Amino acid sequence: MKQGLLFLSFFLMIHFFTSAQEVNSDTPGRLTHGMTPDEMLRIHEIGRGFVETSPPAGQPRNIAEYNRMQGVVVAYVTDASSGSSYFGIPFDLIKEMAKSVTVTTLVENNSKKTEVIQKYLTNGIDTSHCNFLIAPLNSYWTRDYGPWFAAYQTDSIGIVDFPYNRPRPKDDEVPKTVAGMLGIRWFGMNVIHTGGNYMCDGLGTAASTELVWEENPGLSHIQIAQKVQDYLGIDSYQVRPDPNGTYIDHIDCWGKFLAEDKILIRKVLPSHSQYSQIEAAAAFWTTQICPYGYPYKVFRVMTPNDQPYTNSVILNHKVLVPFKNSTWDDSAKAAYQAAMPGYEVYGFTALSSASWASTDALHCRVMGLADIGSLYIKHLPLWGDHPSEQDYIIDAEIVAYSHQPIKMDSVLIYYKVSNGPYHILPMQNTSGNHVTGVIPKQPGGSTIRYYLFAADASGRRETCPLIGPGDPFTFNTVYTDITAVPDTVWFNTPEEAFNGKNVVIHNLTAAPKTIADIQPSGTFWWIDPWPVVTLPHIVDSGDSVQLTLHAPVTGKNFFQGYLNDSMKIVSALDTHKVIIMVNADLISSERDIQGNELSVCNHPNPFTEKTTISYRINNFAQLRMEIFDWSGKRIRTLKIGTPVSPGSLEWKGDNDKGVLLPGGIYFLRITSEKLSLSRKMVLIR
Repeated sequence: MKQGLLFLSFFLMIHFFTSAQEVNSDTPGRLTHGMTPDEMLRIHEIGRGFVETSPPAGQPRNIAEYNRMQGVVVAYVTDASSGSSYFGIPFDLIKEMAKSVTVTTLVENNSKKTEVIQKYLTNGIDTSHCNFLIAPLNSYWTRDYGPWFAAYQTDSIGIVDFPYNRPRPKDDEVPKTVAGMLGIRWFGMNVIHTGGNYMCDGLGTAASTELVWEENPGLSHIQIAQKVQDYLGIDSYQVRPDPNGTYIDHIDCWGKFLAEDKILIRKVLPSHSQYSQIEAAAAFWTTQICPYGYPYKVFRVMTPNDQPYTNSVILNHKVLVPFKNSTWDDSAKAAYQAAMPGYEVYGFTALSSASWASTDALHCRVMGLADIGSLYIKHLPLWGDHPSEQDYIIDAEIVAYSHQPIKMDSVLIYYKVSNGPYHILPMQNTSGNHVTGVIPKQPGGSTIRYYLFAADASGRRETCPLIGPGDPFTFNTVYTDITAVPDTVWFNTPEEAFNGKNVVIHNLTAAPKTIADIQPSGTFWWIDPWPVVTLPHIVDSGDSVQLTLHAPVTGKNFFQGYLNDSMKIVSALDTHKVIIMVNADLISSERDIQGNELSVCNHPNPFTEKTTISYRINNFAQLRMEIFDWSGKRIRTLKIGTPVSPGSLEWKGDNDKGVLLPGGIYFLRITSEKLSLSRKMVLIR
């Protein structure tokens, strides 16, 4: 260990003296973002006395910057030599943050607290959203020495701390003080580090520059990776070269995660000295797979004069960006808006006494505080192309870190098809914290956008993704086999039954498909298809074939209601069946449904307010009609007894107490003495 510290001392001294001219130092006597010459002589103090704890129990999850925050930490520092106190950020930034979260200000004593309150009131800051933490301080770079948050043991959130990579013992104690303020556990990870050189995605991936290797010569690369996995749940730790070539080597000076699948990388002109290195950094991330299973979406922001635009803060639904009074400020704002639709993007110029630098800006001086009672929705979204012939299963895990019950009737899927309105479907608890819902199948060529919503008894309401409808998950539907248009044929008059209706069988896939056979799926022999081709018949990609359906009628005695049957069009290539539902409200008494005792259907389906359920039972036996939800729980009994057949009744989407039910999938079961039929009904609220 002693040999490692000697190596670290030598490395840092060389690194400092070869790039000291880049250190941001606005006021003589103040500490700088980099180490001062005096601190270079004390680098052996870094990590001295740090006591490593056991890692969090279970599988920890490092909380990302863009996960839900309850507040931020900023610092009001007093210079030891002059006695003057100062902020590193402007008051208009503090004012904006205090509109939506709690601003915790680190001050050295109650006198400084009173001083800050007066400054806040003078600058129009809502002090009801402010609190104060008495703590000795060395500097105002709360991002660099502030706490990292991790969830553990399924439903708890704690702080993971590290030896700060500066010999600033007061700053290094702040995470413990914050843990005490929040009443949560503190875990010590003995890896020398700094917050500006660390970003994570909240789902097991993190990134730093090679500085983390250089500052921990006593640990192998594998040992460092093992520690961040043990303490933070990081399975993929991407340690990359710093493309900027500056003294600080912090990743937030050139890139940051914007979401689980998005990363922002700075961009410069080809004439810039670091152009090739920065482009190589961007190219690397385009080849990496995000936690959702596809390559990261890499966004760029122009920084031709080394503007610190990537050194921003994501705070719930807001993005706070350092502006330089530059002609490039507007393009930086536009870059964030394009990458993060639905977020509010604000720009802030720095204090004259603490200017933004390419190596030290807004992100360095503001540290987010995770919502320790957050309602967290973990979901791996559907993306890309999905078959149009099947429903879409949506799974999620919901954890209430408030330890309050989740309101299951408020766990919902919001989805819309292409440019249509949003529909709402319920999700059902399947086991533990897991929930499942179903988006109904949609025609090929549709774009499905969706997000999840949940609420708990603490009053928290959460969406996934966090921005909800502003930037929902998206996938497309495609035909993977032959398909029928329309897939439901209605015969409403004898003339329609006699003349027939056309059904076109399309092959919208990329390969030829063979129609091997056309069969009735039930015993309703009166359905009469007239194919215009000889079967089997090959339908080339993009081609189609037409069928004409008839429902022969010989008499005038029609019953009221609907019968349904289906026809199977069998594709020989993959044995996929395309079902054509045929509903008719007429059939002659001479061609009754001989041999079939029971039939039932409902129309419309899906429905929004009410649906009519029509049924026919030949033997007029006892009939029981019930409705069940997705979990199989009976929620409504519609009819018990000997029916008048044919008959119909209406269901308004309510339970036995008349309470309207949420949108979702329900099942109608109608049972006689010998037979039972079930039908799926989709209620859209």
